Amino acid sequence: MKRRNFFAALAVPLGAVLATQASVVFAYDNPRRRVRNRLRVRRRIRRHAFTRIRFSRPFWVVPIGLAVGWELTHDQRVVVVRETRMVEKDGVTSEVAVVQDAGGKTEQIEITREDTADNRKDLAGSVLDDADTTTPALEDEPRT
Repeated sequence: MKRRNFFAALAVPLGAVLATQASVVFAYDNPRRRVRNRLRVRRRIRRHAFTRIRFSRPFWVVPIGLAVGWELTHDQRVVVVRETRMVEKDGVTSEVAVVQDAGGKTEQIEITREDTADNRKDLAGSVLDDADTTTPALEDEPRT
């Protein structure tokens, strides 16, 4: 067998295998690709909060960027932040978050803002109505 014929006999099947497998190699799911014709789901921003004692009182430690409309989870309980304001209690000025739970009960909770590894993580919040465009939210991209 001649050398040219030998390499041609090897190159043709090798080329056919590479050509058929190229579509598999290049057919990966690009996470930055925009998915069209699918509905996006807007969810509230939900973060974890924990308790710390300051000035002999319990304070919730919340993320620095806490905003009205966020959900906070604390001891198997989820509340929605309705308002934040400064109040003076026992001669000490502190920040208070007015929160509302699923039952509609409203209460004031003293908070301190601090970013920790635990409260930086985004959790799956409740789904918002399509008409609600003012509440801060995260958009879930639908999977294809």
